[in-house]
Amino acid sequence: MKAREGSRNSRRAGPVRLLLRDERGSTLIMVTVAFLALAALTGIAIDSAVMWTTKTQLQNAADASALAGASGLIEGSEDLAVSRAIEIAAANRAVQDAGGAPVVITPEDVEFPEPDMIRVTAHRTRASGDPLRLFFRRIVEPASDNLADVTAVAAARAYSVCGARCVRPWAIPDRWDDANDNGEYDEGEYYHPEGTGYVADLDVGAQITLKVGNPQQAIEPGIFYPINFPPLDSDMGNPLTGGDWYREWISECAPFLVQIGDRLQLEPGNMVGPTRQGMDALIAQDPSAYWDSTFETVSGSAYALSPRIGLVPLFDPTLPPESGRNWVTVTKIGAFFIEETGPGGEVTGRFIDTITAGSECEEGSGGGFVMGITLTE
Repeated sequence: MKAREGSRNSRRAGPVRLLLRDERGSTLIMVTVAFLALAALTGIAIDSAVMWTTKTQLQNAADASALAGASGLIEGSEDLAVSRAIEIAAANRAVQDAGGAPVVITPEDVEFPEPDMIRVTAHRTRASGDPLRLFFRRIVEPASDNLADVTAVAAARAYSVCGARCVRPWAIPDRWDDANDNGEYDEGEYYHPEGTGYVADLDVGAQITLKVGNPQQAIEPGIFYPINFPPLDSDMGNPLTGGDWYREWISECAPFLVQIGDRLQLEPGNMVGPTRQGMDALIAQDPSAYWDSTFETVSGSAYALSPRIGLVPLFDPTLPPESGRNWVTVTKIGAFFIEETGPGGEVTGRFIDTITAGSECEEGSGGGFVMGITLTE
């Protein structure tokens, strides 16, 4: 009796074993398919991350290259802009094969949509011979060559600056038409900021020696007035007066925005001593810097931009500080490389062009001494 029951149980167990064996096979197939799908998704995610990283690196290279190219437009020509763009691009790296490689661009990757604008294309493409090599694309696309094209574009523009901070506390009269050639401003003589005034195209490298001026005397080309910051009528408070502030603003940064049209209050005290003291401290920061007449630039500096290159406000000579008026009106922002100081507080230097952050001029103004660059794309 028991033997027959065991035989029946055995016969009943046979189909169960078959069913379980079939389910295990189906599960194995499903697990395999799921694993392959997961591997494909993982591969796609890894390749996407590589492409995103490469895109970011190329964009950083393109941005830096375009800004460098724009500085070349300011200081030279399109040829200099191209040279700087190529040089700075190569100083950046982006993924190409298993690791990073320099971002190499050619003159064909640089264009000039406008005279003051440069556009740069950085790439990892088949056409340029430097495609991005992926790792897992063939899992999804078996016929793929496992390569991808990635590009980044940046454009930068140069502009004249008509408002900046860290301005030296010296107001210098802009140039006018000295009709009677007597070396001083006479009422009615013609003045225009661009027509007669100092401009970079003509005056970069021109040496000038300035001495402390007396508001009661006629305006002469070789004077400067010590001034107070911040400008009058600004929202930065009342002007700060005295030799201590004045001396500090010569050797350090005066953190006040000065713009075309601002009125600057004159410092009433005797500033010969503070001028010499501030100048000595300034020159001591970069004593080896000098003006290179061959290349018309500052050489020998211990800095990328010598602290002896200072921004200076030029004022409208037709609005002299007379008849009780103790202020002058800013007509442009200039740049001045400070060479030396004299015993009487004289300041000798040269007009220079430079690049700084600041507010943009209206078209046709500014003189071109102080330029800014900005990314536009």
